[in-house]
Amino acid sequence: MDMNDKRQSERRNCQEDVYLEITSLNEEGDYVDQVIACETVDMSSTGLKLYVNEAIVSGTVLDLCVNYKSANRKFFLTAEVKWVTPLADEGWYFVGFELYEADNTDIQAWADWVKTLILKQQRNSTI
Repeated sequence: MDMNDKRQSERRNCQEDVYLEITSLNEEGDYVDQVIACETVDMSSTGLKLYVNEAIVSGTVLDLCVNYKSANRKFFLTAEVKWVTPLADEGWYFVGFELYEADNTDIQAWADWVKTLILKQQRNSTI
């Protein structure tokens, strides 16, 4: 099945820095935070496809920060891992995230921002 069939929103290809914050239990039973730096492949108002150098379990809900360098903007979001695809480069993965509305996130600002970027991209492609 083509993954595009499940998409709820139009996507835009892009490369931006993303930081994933994963909280997990260590061997001693203590919660530890781990930050993973990765990069966007494409994005929509409701999801992200990331290029990641660590396997993340499907169903994991985590916080992420998208650092949109070219506009000097950061977005703090909550997302669930929907799928993970290993790549030919060992230790690298494409990971699909669904973004959630949650307290203390920038989900509405993110949705507005992505919509603006997609409209700009569409206008530029018709010129």
